[in-house]
Amino acid sequence: MYTYQTGNQTIDYKIEVVPNRTDITVQICDKEGVKVIIPRGLNENNVRSIIARKATWILKQLNGSQPAEEKPAAPKKEAVKKEKKETAKKETAKKEAPKAAASAAKTGSFEEGDKFPYLGRQYRLNIVRGDVAKAEMTFRAKFIATVPQSWNEQQTNEGIGQLLTEWYQGRAGEKFQEALKSVKKAADNAPESVKWDELGEEYATTQDNTIVLNWRLLTAPLATIEYVIASQFTNADELFEDAAERKQWLSDNTLNAF
Repeated sequence: MYTYQTGNQTIDYKIEVVPNRTDITVQICDKEGVKVIIPRGLNENNVRSIIARKATWILKQLNGSQPAEEKPAAPKKEAVKKEKKETAKKETAKKEAPKAAASAAKTGSFEEGDKFPYLGRQYRLNIVRGDVAKAEMTFRAKFIATVPQSWNEQQTNEGIGQLLTEWYQGRAGEKFQEALKSVKKAADNAPESVKWDELGEEYATTQDNTIVLNWRLLTAPLATIEYVIASQFTNADELFEDAAERKQWLSDNTLNAF
């Protein structure tokens, strides 16, 4: 049993790991209380982030004593912005994006068989130790990290974290433009291009009339990415007939790729 404190209220919850699951669900049951169902590869910090984001909804359900499963929520046009007091901090983080990404990678722990999301699907990690001078990441239906035989556990974790970050960021531009191309077919007023950046927990934002997406959105299905892009310049719920399905991922998942 895990505990999350919010104000003067406490949320007790259980974590259930389902190996073949690709999404995250929060359930409230009369007998079991709060249960978070997650795929293998996520850690407690990932779950706490979800509990924190859904705390208001969870407490409302608990006080009502009604069994429930969280409903999806549409992202606002500015896509889940943080409070204004954090703006300065975020701007600094954006300017130092590579450094911030590298620092974040150092906190992870990676094991053979861990799964990581890419375009809505989970792919396993294969760690190969070999006689190589430089680590590299390849992708062939799974992530293959080849690291020097001499690396210790800390070097391996930091190295793989950096390799994964670079791999995702290296594909962000291409995949986001692919999503934008689909949006253009449905919306005549769609922008000509989009950019990506380090946006923390934001899905997207608009800077100087340009849509900027969080590179971590690559963990979401393309249909969801299209929804987020559209939400920045029009009413995405009216644009897509399957809007509820497209934004479900945003409700069930966080942007923590690893």
